[in-house]
Amino acid sequence: MKTLLSVLTLALGLTFVGCDDSVYDERAEDVRDTTQQYADDVRENYDNAAENIEDRYESARPAWEDQAEEKADTLEDRGEQIADQIEAEGEQRADQLEEMDDNETVQEVE
Repeated sequence: MKTLLSVLTLALGLTFVGCDDSVYDERAEDVRDTTQQYADDVRENYDNAAENIEDRYESARPAWEDQAEEKADTLEDRGEQIADQIEAEGEQRADQLEEMDDNETVQEVE
């Protein structure tokens, strides 16, 4: 009875300890948040630059409006590509951190 109670207490304690996010999990989440914010900033900056191009062409030379829209679209697309790449790299780094946590946990159990 005493052994059963000890084993149950130990299992319960390990369960609660295992529920906490590890340092790696917290760092991975920080990486995801930071890269998402940075990617959003990049998108916003490229969108603003594209709007500025359209505004300048519309006011200066209305006949070149189509060219301005093409340049603006190209700029927005480039911003989207860069932001997507930032997000992908951040996700890879976060995944690596989580793998490090998984590997460390497996080694501790063995």
